[in-house]
Amino acid sequence: MGLNKRSVRDILLQLAPRDFYKSMTAYEDHTVWQDVYRPITPNGALYVKLIVTDGVLVVSFKFR
Repeated sequence: MGLNKRSVRDILLQLAPRDFYKSMTAYEDHTVWQDVYRPITPNGALYVKLIVTDGVLVVSFKFR
């Protein structure tokens, strides 16, 4: 994707309620919830998943 740490941080900090798409359970464990956002960024339209597991924030980025 060509994103550096600063770009990832900036995208996460700029997520807004309008970017929220849905909440869903993880495929591997239906007790773990993840929030999905679909922001439009300078890098293009993204699909961003946020999951907190064991106190750690896990972030997944994909192009839409």
